[in-house]
Amino acid sequence: MMSKWRVILMWVAYLAMLGASAQENALTKVNRPEDLLEDLAVIRQTVEQAHPDPYRYRSKAELDKLFDDIATSLVVPITSEEFIQATLPVFRAIGDAGTMLSPPRALQQIYDHSEPLIPVTVAVIGDRLYLDEELKGFRSLPTACELLSINGRPAAQVLARLRNGQVPEGSDTTLLDRRIERNFPEMYRRYVERAEKFVINFRTAEGFTDERELFALTKDEMRRSYRPKGYDMLPWRLEEFPATSSAWLTMATLDASELERQRITPERFLTNVLDALNKANTSTLVIDMRGANGQDLGLAEQVFSLIGLEPYRVVKSVSIRSGRVPDSYRFATPSPDFFASVGGMYMPEAKGRRELKQDDPRLQQILPLSKAFQGKVYVVSDGLTRGAAAAFVMMAKRTGRARIVGEEVGSNAFSFCGGNVMEVTLPRSGCVLHVPLNCYEPEGIPDGPADRGEMPNYRVPQRTADLAQGKDTVREALLNLIEEMQ
Repeated sequence: MMSKWRVILMWVAYLAMLGASAQENALTKVNRPEDLLEDLAVIRQTVEQAHPDPYRYRSKAELDKLFDDIATSLVVPITSEEFIQATLPVFRAIGDAGTMLSPPRALQQIYDHSEPLIPVTVAVIGDRLYLDEELKGFRSLPTACELLSINGRPAAQVLARLRNGQVPEGSDTTLLDRRIERNFPEMYRRYVERAEKFVINFRTAEGFTDERELFALTKDEMRRSYRPKGYDMLPWRLEEFPATSSAWLTMATLDASELERQRITPERFLTNVLDALNKANTSTLVIDMRGANGQDLGLAEQVFSLIGLEPYRVVKSVSIRSGRVPDSYRFATPSPDFFASVGGMYMPEAKGRRELKQDDPRLQQILPLSKAFQGKVYVVSDGLTRGAAAAFVMMAKRTGRARIVGEEVGSNAFSFCGGNVMEVTLPRSGCVLHVPLNCYEPEGIPDGPADRGEMPNYRVPQRTADLAQGKDTVREALLNLIEEMQ
């Protein structure tokens, strides 16, 4: 009899263990309301104590009410993704695209390696989705076809969900669309649906409609089977066009760590570029900043030294919240240098923030180089041009040194947050809160809406006809313009 009961107890324990294991799966794990209320309190504290400009678009009272409404809604156990969506109204109200909640690291690992995803990338043109590439070893869909629906969901509905699942920069939707293009498979999985196969209804460039069925692949499977078009190129590179005395300088990142990984030394590279431009008697330079981001505004100043002809500076003020270590710091990735340096660099707190002292080197005018490029300059930007790259675009336009072509940048034109970023791992759900600690007010006067990015002088969107031919509309238009002006 004892043996029988021992076997039964062993099976009960085994089944309980299996249930606990399934419960801890990062995809399906649910969090109790009381735990999520604790996490929500950490988010609220961090925003109030560390974010340098949380009340730009909404008052403190309005933001407090949003937090209270979210707290009231947390009454049943939900997953981490559901918690992220529940808190989204607060982040959208703050309107800072760098302040957001991302999935727990264990869940992100699943998305990055083992979760089946839709194996395509898209181009968002207007309010429509077009096929960009298929992330597998063979083609199933016509080149650059318009995606009309996926698993019965109209493309307009899919696009709306992808946009609504993100944190915008003010009212700028360009940033949201470029993010969709960069990470469509994962975003479709997170904001639309989880599926093993996808029935895609499409329309060809010739106007014919049809449908195909694609099977989901993990990112690891995509990496093994997909061969990107063209060749891997360095993020900083110069192309010269002697026939038109012009050059195209691509700067796809202003992230210092990425440049170091690619073994690019900015000072040496920029010196070599200037030497090459002067040697070739180049008269027109295009600087392509599309997709570029970075937190170090010093890099924006360095790049501007290529073309700066008058004294310049990137920002006229830098501010932080209070400089005091927030209560949530015990859950954060340590950043002791930032908090240790506050006292000597910033003015005393006034109206909920502390301003950088005006004698700080970061606010001083920089003298131009004697051998800086003297010719005509165009700068190309898009919605993913953010941080230091966006600051460069603003300098180039506001000093009158360059004409901006493409799209508005993804950082606010009046002031934007960046620099040091505090990452707080919420103690219960494991979601990661990202909060930038610096607020920058760029030099010069913007000419667009207060809730948008710096606007281009010439707006040039990607054309669907060019997409079908594998052409870059902005590049083709600019090179043709330069040729015609010779």
